[in-house]
Amino acid sequence: VQRKQLGQHFSGLRVGRLLAHLALDKHTRSVLDPMAGNGDLLDATWEAAGERGLVLDRLDGVEIHGPTADVCRERLRGLLAGAANASASEVLAMNAFDAAARDELPQTQYDLVITNPPYVRYQAQADQGICNRTIRVQLQRTLARNQTGPDASIWRAAVDGYSGLADLSVPAWLLAAALVRVGGSLAVVAPATWRSRDYAAAVRLLMSHCFEIERVVEGPRSAWFADALVCTHLVIARRTSRACRNGDGPPCVVRRPVWVKVGTEAADGNSLVGASFRTPCSERHFATWLRDREIANAKDQPGIAVSPFDLTNERNEIQRQLSRRRWYRTLRETSSLHGTTDDDASPSDVAVPSEIAELLPDSVTRHKLTTLDRLEIAVGQGLRTGCNSFFYVSAVERGVADTVVEAASLFDRRRFRVPNAALRTVIRRQTDLTSLAANRLPDSRVLDLRTFALPEDMPAVSAAEPTYRVCGQEMPRTMPAELSAHVRLAAGTAIDVAEESKAIPDLSAVRTNLRLCRPGKTQPRFWYMLPDFAPRHLPAVAIPRVNHGSPWTEANRGRRLVVDANFATVWAVGGSWTPSALKALLNSIWCRTAMEVLCTPLGGGALKVEATHLRRLPVPRLSKHQRAALTAAGRRLTRRASTTQAAIDDIVLGAVCGDRLRLAAKLARALHQRTAELIAARRA
Repeated sequence: VQRKQLGQHFSGLRVGRLLAHLALDKHTRSVLDPMAGNGDLLDATWEAAGERGLVLDRLDGVEIHGPTADVCRERLRGLLAGAANASASEVLAMNAFDAAARDELPQTQYDLVITNPPYVRYQAQADQGICNRTIRVQLQRTLARNQTGPDASIWRAAVDGYSGLADLSVPAWLLAAALVRVGGSLAVVAPATWRSRDYAAAVRLLMSHCFEIERVVEGPRSAWFADALVCTHLVIARRTSRACRNGDGPPCVVRRPVWVKVGTEAADGNSLVGASFRTPCSERHFATWLRDREIANAKDQPGIAVSPFDLTNERNEIQRQLSRRRWYRTLRETSSLHGTTDDDASPSDVAVPSEIAELLPDSVTRHKLTTLDRLEIAVGQGLRTGCNSFFYVSAVERGVADTVVEAASLFDRRRFRVPNAALRTVIRRQTDLTSLAANRLPDSRVLDLRTFALPEDMPAVSAAEPTYRVCGQEMPRTMPAELSAHVRLAAGTAIDVAEESKAIPDLSAVRTNLRLCRPGKTQPRFWYMLPDFAPRHLPAVAIPRVNHGSPWTEANRGRRLVVDANFATVWAVGGSWTPSALKALLNSIWCRTAMEVLCTPLGGGALKVEATHLRRLPVPRLSKHQRAALTAAGRRLTRRASTTQAAIDDIVLGAVCGDRLRLAAKLARALHQRTAELIAARRA
């Protein structure tokens, strides 16, 4: 429990040795792990340095948990005792974010900072006494001391701009990066989501403009950390500066960036690459092989796939991801970021994942591709009620004026009558999509009480009558007795038995429903009234966020039904896309393959589809005629309609390939095969 609270997923020596051998070079003399845990990475680095004949002057660590820091300190003391090349070592039992810890460190910056940042979700940080604001302030102080050169504005923007919803690994990564000297290396153990989650954009910005990524090693799904839900990446990057890049300072020697996939078949009992490199020091030979592969095209190894990592493509993608952030626009206006382009001026900068790009015919150019937002297609997430147990009910018996509904198990599944005007049908579960595809309404309902008020709240409603008139809003009616009784019951019900004093109206996501009357401006709103539905709650199509098979998109024809937050939601901003056309496009083999590549594999073989992934989808530019054809096909499309599916693929891939039907057919076969491979890989 304590490890989970502290976000500790100890690296282990197998992961540590692989990361250390990839990160060490002949210039490495000082090493720091600012989130050292029990010392796995420092131990592995010391061992790797010895195998490489490198002499380390310093081997330091910081660990917030005192007993764990003691274990790390004794471990390093045992390693270094009596060694001919023993280095000095200091392990601080402190919070690495505190200025006091940085003052205690023997050096302000290191040749190599190697770390496995702690993962603590923002919701749990307050429970652990972690103050996001304090962490940000401490990071700002670190930058004021360590980052004063021409790149300082980028560092400040990353620290000031990262989301308050980020987990603890984001500021931890930024801190580790700030402790690397120019020309030194940063080596990080990271979940694959470091490139896909919106809140990690600040990290990607920093890594693309103040570092040069040299290696990304992708491990097999959940194989390196048994309790991890996503696959692991090892990220090795070289710290650069604008002076280095402009030739105004000492050059930073950077290795050619590559992306390396290491499969389970590459490992043996002692090493993650031991089956591919059967030598006493497999990790050293793996690192040497990677270097020689660039120089002399070394022979491929079983279980290991290497491909180039396009840093220009990475910077363009980050630019698009951040283009709507105010802090990023300010940064662009005040700092000349290298490698950036005008987001609106160049449609050809669409990032195509390498797994798809390598399948494209040579004659296909990227100017035929764009993104959903440029096609006036918006992406979001469905409704978060703040308390599903209260707001969601199931329809049992529908009448002309009202419906008998069944409440959640929290209320012993009690049944009561609700006016039809206070209910909205909701797509809540994936089985609801099946009902929708069969032209049946799901049984799920959401209590939409914006036009009803409890009898005891009616005096406040009456007092605000002038405001309702000014705003052009209908005044709420008095709730019927059965509905009133249920709302009052909910008002005194606690979701968590451990916090009996915290009833449903006091929940953080429910409290925000409350609004006082502002005469002539806003009407009163009570805790049981959901905010007005936004387009993302009433989308054109919905895609489940967690998919065990291939993601399936279903149309919400007429945008009549509310969609829950279990779904990513898509809708057209203009009138050029029908729900059926969007359904057809997103179910095409092109988009489904892109989702397999861009979205996040979870433990157990599921695929998580988030709005941020969909915004990165490269999609073809489609003519008015092609969109009309997709509308017709989308109306006929079902999961088993293979002929219709083939027709949709012909339309979409025809647009990708410039209406070259033979090329489109060849690409379709390749994409189907690649999708099958990707699904099999995440289920392995």
